[in-house]
Amino acid sequence: MKQGLVSQNDIESLLHLPYGFAMGVLDVNLYPWCIEAMAAVNERGSSLALKAANGTGKTSRLVALLALWHAVAFKGSLTLVTAGVFRQVKEQAFPELRKYQYLFSDWKFLETEIETPTGSRIYGFSTDDAGRFEGWHNDNLLVICDEAKSIPDEIFQAIERCQPQRLVLVSSPGPRKGKFYRAFTSERRFFHQMTVTAYDCPHISDTWIQEQIEKYGEDSPLVRSMIYAEFPDDDSEQSVIPLSSLEACLDNPPEPEDGSAHAFCDFAAGGDENVLAVRRGNQVKIVKAWRDRNTMSACGEFIRLFKQEGLSASQISADASGLGIPILDRLNELGWKINRIRNEKPAKDTEAYANTGTEIWMLGAQLIKSGGVILPNDKVLHEQLVSRRYALNSRGQVQVEPKPKMASRGLQSPDRADSVLGALYQRPKKRILAA
Repeated sequence: MKQGLVSQNDIESLLHLPYGFAMGVLDVNLYPWCIEAMAAVNERGSSLALKAANGTGKTSRLVALLALWHAVAFKGSLTLVTAGVFRQVKEQAFPELRKYQYLFSDWKFLETEIETPTGSRIYGFSTDDAGRFEGWHNDNLLVICDEAKSIPDEIFQAIERCQPQRLVLVSSPGPRKGKFYRAFTSERRFFHQMTVTAYDCPHISDTWIQEQIEKYGEDSPLVRSMIYAEFPDDDSEQSVIPLSSLEACLDNPPEPEDGSAHAFCDFAAGGDENVLAVRRGNQVKIVKAWRDRNTMSACGEFIRLFKQEGLSASQISADASGLGIPILDRLNELGWKINRIRNEKPAKDTEAYANTGTEIWMLGAQLIKSGGVILPNDKVLHEQLVSRRYALNSRGQVQVEPKPKMASRGLQSPDRADSVLGALYQRPKKRILAA
């Protein structure tokens, strides 16, 4: 553990917290990422998704410690430890739990089950039968999914029906599909996400890391997964904004820079959101995102927000398609003649992009990949940014995934992403190659 992160004098007062229990009772020295992960599941109703590089020791340094803490902290509680294969539970998780048997002499330790005198139980199993997961109910239920990348969606659906009070998904990165991947992308808002690289673990030597990089290459899929805990690329699934690029931009934002303001309005259709985003310099924020089926009421709210933000009409652009047209007409009547953007119209760079909507997304992606923007701390926005795909059309132009196709994949309209990327958009004066 890094000195100064939690002092020795604080340990006694932290025993009711998972990391305090691990340090004060189990006498474990914790890495900073372990403390963050444990703190993330302390509160009732919390969910954690943690992807880790190879050899980080996630089972010994997190899974086992959380299971023991939960059994002690909540009398009569139930902790389920599962994995894609039973071997992970039997040969990895429970041997780690039994290492602490000497501290709990009155506990009953079995091969994949532990019982405490207070009625708490830790139970480990793996199944591909969703029915086996139904019926596990407890007022204090913790479900830990080790190597979660290998657990089928049907099992996760069964876990949700059990309504756990705490849910932990830990795994090395796997395919870009399934519940574990969605916890970092289209279901991002429901989890606290963490990425643990080899560099975060002092027991992994720099020499070994450099050997792997020299052997396979810095950009090889193996190194990106094994060292940097990134999901491997899938050529059949090209994200406009890769998850790794978004995470890098969020983790290492640039220094704030002042500059002129540019706002973008995304108008709702049906149950979608009205959104106003404003960029000033290299910082962009979502001023408000809300649902309102009364278009004229929404029009009035946009005007209020324009005034609140000190914007002039020339500083505002908006989506001028569909429902946007009558709202823009009404804004014009009220003295707000703002810039109209038609996503389906030809892009400025017609050689690279199929339409203006694609140009907005791809140029925004380039800015995020370069780490040149400070994004809002908004998980709905984050999941929308990484969920949209792109492909080349028959003309060799880049074209982003149409929204009806996104809907067919169970995704909602990316209203917040449209607004934020629209606020970042500056029509290029010369050709910029597609990302």
